[in-house]
This record gives sequence, C-alpha cells and structure tokens, in this order.
Amino acid sequence: MKRILLSLSLVGLTALPISAQSKAPQTILNTPSTLAAVKPAIAEAAKSTVRITQDGKDVALGTIITSDGYIITKASELKSGKITVRTYDKDEFEAEVINKNENFDIAMLKGKATDLVPAKWSLSKNTPVGNWVASPSVTGEPIAFGVLGVMARNLPGPYGPPRVITTESGYLGIQLAPSDFGATIGEVTAKSAAERAGLRAKDVILAVNDYDISNSEALPNTLAGFKAGDTIRLTIERDGKRMEITATLDKRPAELVPKKGGKDRSDMQNSMGSTLSERRTGFPVVLQHDGVIKPSDCGGPLVDIDGNIIGVNIARAGRTESWAIPTEALIPLLAELMVDKTAKTPAEKVKAARAALKVAEAQKLLADRKLAEARAALEAALEAEKAEKAGPAQTSSPTPSKDGSERGPAPRPIK
Repeated sequence: MKRILLSLSLVGLTALPISAQSKAPQTILNTPSTLAAVKPAIAEAAKSTVRITQDGKDVALGTIITSDGYIITKASELKSGKITVRTYDKDEFEAEVINKNENFDIAMLKGKATDLVPAKWSLSKNTPVGNWVASPSVTGEPIAFGVLGVMARNLPGPYGPPRVITTESGYLGIQLAPSDFGATIGEVTAKSAAERAGLRAKDVILAVNDYDISNSEALPNTLAGFKAGDTIRLTIERDGKRMEITATLDKRPAELVPKKGGKDRSDMQNSMGSTLSERRTGFPVVLQHDGVIKPSDCGGPLVDIDGNIIGVNIARAGRTESWAIPTEALIPLLAELMVDKTAKTPAEKVKAARAALKVAEAQKLLADRKLAEARAALEAALEAEKAEKAGPAQTSSPTPSKDGSERGPAPRPIK
C-alpha cells in the first residue's frame, strides 16, 4: 500500500506543470486515483462510520461506540431538527443527543439500533508524524487523504475558545498572507501598532507572549484576548532569523469589527481551498493533518495507512489544517458521555449508568495496550541485561567503555 501511494505521488508531481507544483500536495492527495488506492486502508473503519442528517440535510459524520446505538459526533454542527443516522449497511434510525462535552465539541447520540460495528481504537502515538492518514465515509469511500503533520498537542490558552471581536479588542494592524507555518504578514497598515513596532511584510509571527502561533487562525483569536493599550511580546522570524519585538496594541477600527454572522479577513484567507468549521478552536488536545475535511464530514474516524483508528476528525481549522481528537484524549471521555443527561426518573438514570459501563471495554483496550508496551520494554531490558552479562556475541556489538557507558562500533569515514 505504501509503495502504491508513493508511486501515485511521484507520478502526480511529475505530471504537474512547474507553476502548479506548489499546490501539489492538496491536489494529488485528493485525486480519484489516490483516494482509490487508500480505500483498502479505510475499509474496516468505514463500517464504524455513520452519516448524521437533520431534517434530511447532511450535517456531520459519526463514529459508532457500541453495537446498540451509542454514537459520537461533532456537537456544534447539530442544530434544531430531527436527527437521523444512516449506517454503512444503509440502515436508518432516529437518534437524540443525550450528552455533550463542550471542550472537545463532542455530542453523544443514542438511537434504537442493533448489530452496529463499534470502532476499534488504536493509540495515536504509535503513528509517527509524516505518516499517511485517511478519513472514511459511510459509503466505504475515503473522503480525504493527507499527512499527519503534528502529534497530539495541547493548544495554548489564548488560542482557546473563539472570542467575540469588538472595538475594544487589541488591534495590531496587519493583513495576513496564506501560510503553512506561523502567521505570515502580507501587509503592514500605515500608522498602526505593527508599523510603530517595526514589523514588516514577510515577517512570520511565531508567538504572542508565551503562546505559540501555529497558524494564521491562531493570531487574530489570540490578539482578541488582549485590549487596546496592552503591550505584547512577539516572537518573529525574519530572513531566517528569530527575534523578539514588543508592540502596544491599538483600538480596533469599527469598520473592521465583523458583523454578526459575517466573516473577517482572516476567515476568508484561511478558508481558501475549503470551508472552515464553525467551531474550530478551543480544543484541549488535537492531532493535526492536512486532509481536506468539510465541516459536514467532521465527527468520523481518522485512520493511519494500516487502518488503525487513531482519532476522530473534529474541525477543518485552516487552509491546510484539519484537526482530530486523539484516541488517548477521547477514550476517557466516553463513559461520562454515555450517561444520559436527558434521563428524568431513577429507573432511566439506572439504565443510563448501566449503559455507560459498556465503554469500559474501550478503556480497557488502551490500558491493556499500555500494559503490553510496558511488558515489552521490560522484556527488552532483560534481554539486553542478559546479553551484557554473557559478553559481546559479535564484534559489532556495543562494548563497555571505561566510564561504564556503552559504545557501538566506530563510525566509518565519509568518502
């Protein structure tokens, strides 16, 4: 499978004109031929994927938790209306929201169903950065394919929940250029805080105070957490060199305050190539990949190229970013989410509590895997200790040095 994907990528790159190769990854990774090659990898996970509709409109995907109808999906995509779930086998049933986790924007649905195929979780940490990842649909076809860009990471505080921008929000006075790294300045507004601080076009803002700016989406949301008159410390990269600059923020011009329901400039810049999710910030932990996920396709599994489910897609966050909740963060939430908060009577609460116990299987899976990893590490250490006591078996084996550390064979000179 990996050889096939590599071949497709190389063919696509050589087939594109030079002027188009800067956009090659997004173009190639979503061609019909590439997505077809990924199909075997998502085959099993697709059986645990469902389509969520409200009043007949596609709003999200979902991931099956138990065979009898517990399903997680993206909470903020659910509005008012009757919720219908369609499975891989094309069965349909109604469901209702029984609980939510606001931090991760997850909703737990419950419908009357039998014989659903629960997701089989794997640890996201076992899939290294740079590996291929794919997202299945309920039809068995992949909806997106890309590369895991960043391992599970905590998002810094000011990046957190989306802030309402007002005239009192801190204003730096820059326009951003499309960028895959940090927030790249496209233009500095005359007589602005940015100009007074000495910022220039093409500077890349990497941090505000002690908070990382991983992309263009992070910067305006972080700045909105400061007020006019606040002095901030910016870590920037200019001509390949890092430096720090301080800036005292201005009051935001009224004409640049987004109207209710409207988009500001950063939204439009970030959405180039795809529509962004309505809720795309504030998640405590995320995996980052570059598969193009539509907002209505969030809530479904994310798998590695071997078909292991390593997370659940939760947001299209930027022009080249999609985010998923890693399994290590997701699994511990499931038991709590399965407690039916809509239950009114004691009997209903007992039933909900019993249902919540079912998720212990998924938690036990991760616990067993961690235990297996610890046992494997111990066995490897014991073997190494045994080999050391027995003495070197080959001339290439590590030999003890005078200080007691181990040294391998001497490196060969570079010719």
